[in-house]
Amino acid sequence: MELPRAPPSPLMVGKQFDNMKKLKLAVKKVALFDNFEIKVTHSDKSRYRVICVSDICDWLLTAKIIMGEGSTSTVEIRRVGDMHTCSGVEHQGHKQATAAFMGAYIEEKIRHNSKYPPKDIIDDVRSTFGVVYTYQQAWRAKEVALAAIYGSFEDAFNALPQYCRDIERNNPDSTVVLELLTEEHRFRRMFVCYGACASGFHFCRPVLGLDGTHLKSKYQGILLAATGVDAAGALFPLAYAVVDAENDDNWLWFIRQLHKIIEAHAVMYLVPGVLTILSDRQKGLIEGVETVFPDSPHGYCLRHLWDNMHKEFKNKNLREHLWKAARALTIDDFNNALKEMENIDKRSVRWLLKTAPAKYWADLYFPGCRYGHLTSNIAESLNSWILEARDMPILGMFEKIRHQLMKRYIS
Repeated sequence: MELPRAPPSPLMVGKQFDNMKKLKLAVKKVALFDNFEIKVTHSDKSRYRVICVSDICDWLLTAKIIMGEGSTSTVEIRRVGDMHTCSGVEHQGHKQATAAFMGAYIEEKIRHNSKYPPKDIIDDVRSTFGVVYTYQQAWRAKEVALAAIYGSFEDAFNALPQYCRDIERNNPDSTVVLELLTEEHRFRRMFVCYGACASGFHFCRPVLGLDGTHLKSKYQGILLAATGVDAAGALFPLAYAVVDAENDDNWLWFIRQLHKIIEAHAVMYLVPGVLTILSDRQKGLIEGVETVFPDSPHGYCLRHLWDNMHKEFKNKNLREHLWKAARALTIDDFNNALKEMENIDKRSVRWLLKTAPAKYWADLYFPGCRYGHLTSNIAESLNSWILEARDMPILGMFEKIRHQLMKRYIS
């Protein structure tokens, strides 16, 4: 779906606008559609004057605030040129195609589709206005639109303390932890687990997927998530957090928060060998799980293990036998699968068992139950589920996830 291609309403003497912002947007829109550039020669709270940038062109527009009945006021065009005497814009860019203008122009579309990618914005700006836009310009325009809808990125961070208090007041038994860097009073990390999620995990299968994904908003960061599986085998988001970086300290902090939740609401899962944790062995996860959940079997994601193996040996034929070994129910089946791998590349099995001992990825030797999950897809499915939220300012993102959780539990 492209941006609207219909030309804007003509600018004429006597035409009125609710405020200066709407007038300026209309003037820029006309300039873009009619292929000329303007510059502002006067602008204050009551008056506005623009002219064509060309020295040989006499086109201009003036407007001023007029008072109506009571305290109402409007902006009225008092003078406007008829025709341009210049040849218009002869380069690919356009002075009026700013991030502020394009952000306002695409705002309505972003409201209906926050996934609207910069690549599509570039294509739509070119087809609608004939203007060549860079990826960075398109990204900035989208940020402007998101800020107009959800508030600025900076305001979103400033509102987090009150947002945390609102969650605790309106959602009983919820756990919200916000940490700031004390010296700079800057955001460091925030953990959220709603009471309904915490109490609901008691009735889920004792398996938990951990994963982290990069946020794509202005200040980026990492979203850490813990996802369970309910009795019907469906995704059950338990808790999530935004942290400034994916490292040992943040994963350890997140996993400790999880332990508190499980201890309070599903303590039977802390019996040695009961709760299975699945991950893709990201930085800090292995040590964090061993430290906080020493009695919970930790299964590695077989797909990520294969990706690393393929980078090492560049032979796709190894994949089939790796999966056979992971699913093997007998020692003979397991050993035969490893022999097939050695026949393809003698180094492969030695590398595999050194990189990840069989107890972390093979059902036959796994000390717990993986409930059929050889990969960490249950955690990664959450990432795709919240794909739209990852572009938003942090407060808008938290709210988007909360709304998705509500819809999921109601349906």
